[in-house]
Amino acid sequence: MESASEKAVFAFLLELGKALLATGDAVSDIEERLVAAAKAYGQPSARVMVLPTAVSISGGPGEPATLATVDTEGSLGSAGAQLRLDQITEVMHIARAAAAGEMPPERGLAALREVHEMPSRYHPFVTVLGYTVVTLGIGLIIAPVASVLPAYAVLGLLVALMREGARRVPGMNVILPVLAAGTVSAIAFAVSGRYEAAPLVELIAPLVLFLPGALLTMATVDLASAEVVTGASRFMAGMLQLALLAFGIVAGAMLVGVAAARASATPSDLLGWWAAPLGVLVFAIGTALHNSAPRRSLRWLLLVLYAAWGGQLLGQVLFGAELSGFVGGLVVAPLATLIERFPSAPPALVSFLPAFWLLVPGALGLIGFTQLVGNESIAGITSFGDALISIISIALGILIGLRALHIAQSAVASARNIARP
Repeated sequence: MESASEKAVFAFLLELGKALLATGDAVSDIEERLVAAAKAYGQPSARVMVLPTAVSISGGPGEPATLATVDTEGSLGSAGAQLRLDQITEVMHIARAAAAGEMPPERGLAALREVHEMPSRYHPFVTVLGYTVVTLGIGLIIAPVASVLPAYAVLGLLVALMREGARRVPGMNVILPVLAAGTVSAIAFAVSGRYEAAPLVELIAPLVLFLPGALLTMATVDLASAEVVTGASRFMAGMLQLALLAFGIVAGAMLVGVAAARASATPSDLLGWWAAPLGVLVFAIGTALHNSAPRRSLRWLLLVLYAAWGGQLLGQVLFGAELSGFVGGLVVAPLATLIERFPSAPPALVSFLPAFWLLVPGALGLIGFTQLVGNESIAGITSFGDALISIISIALGILIGLRALHIAQSAVASARNIARP
């Protein structure tokens, strides 16, 4: 490709960095992609810095840096924007083409604008229905109580409708977690409040949309990769999200006269062993519909999700519930990276983001925060501590799994070079 001007290259890379931030990928990976693209465009000395709300790039040591801040509301690259799976796929394809020097900067900027304007593959009605299916899938996995399944569907539908409405009102996304949690809590406790204790875990499924499990896990990965500023910022943002959800749950319970602190009983009358594997299938279908998964990606999502679920079960046998996510992360990250090479497979990030949502590391944290706010301090601290251990174990599993894959690939490449005549 003909060498592009530094100004055009940096303008494209700044926008690409903002888009990659919106995918939720680890900052170390984002910086690596941008540096590779800069080298492909004839800027081998470029320096890149990615922060939670800004991307900076310079031509080299001592050169002035160009800074682009992330928009705060609703645009591509927004800290609060959640790109759909099809949008993430396109952003990753653009980043890959840029790293290979196959896309002129002007064309790259146009492609990013097209991603921002890309409509969902499905009608809003299907998107809402998809979240209802997601809720049922999560419910079948974490609390498969037959009498509660209709409640999962109704509350999931309500939350999905609230989210669709919030899209059309500027600023509503900020308070939506509190409103959704309060509404779900009030309805659930009003119906089940006549019992001595309503299982709090049954509130998790309808609110899974707001659980910051992936955010907290990626924050831990960033911290482990020495990206302290972004890691700490993402971690605090995840904690705030949990706090808002806990406040909404407690407020909703108090509104109908139920003490949220009493609402942590273990669910009873669970369905059989088949409920969880069925839940994984239902969750995958709902995720594909709600998050507009790319075409031909469902089979790959199923493969990664069942691997995550199976790894978590194995980890629970080997290490206990708190460390079960380690094996899940150890399996999922390398698997998603390997299947990325197949022509019909989506990028690795698209495959294992739903795995984060399936593992729901934020669920225990939400219970812990709610119990703390509801004056059940000992149980709350225990649950919150378990959540932190779960998050760290998943992050460590991802880091070790990817590192082991990299070592194995390097060893295979070295062996092939030695074997060549």
